[in-house]
Amino acid sequence: MWSQAIFDLLDKLKMSQVIAWRKLKGRVNPPEVLSVKDRIDVEGPEWMRVVYKRLRAAAESFNGRAKSRFGYQRLTWQGLENVGIHVGLVLMVAYAVCIAAYGMGRPEHRQSVAFYA
Repeated sequence: MWSQAIFDLLDKLKMSQVIAWRKLKGRVNPPEVLSVKDRIDVEGPEWMRVVYKRLRAAAESFNGRAKSRFGYQRLTWQGLENVGIHVGLVLMVAYAVCIAAYGMGRPEHRQSVAFYA
């Protein structure tokens, strides 16, 4: 019920996902989708590459700021359990900052970890 309403709203606003496909040996990805070429670079339609890189830069910047401000850089990326911990911590910080910014009536600080540190 709710999912269909959300999908209809996204269609109405002409919004869609920008998720890069993995490029596997022996498989040719369709030209209208993003494909990860190397570990970082993607190939596909120009507008999707621009959006993907812009969103990725914002996300990586936020992750880096959260890890440095809250001392998460001491954690290592070894094992699936640690990856889950890192993602959970960063998402909790991101949501807490966003909720606090809107609760204080300061939406311009919704991505500013430094404002609350």
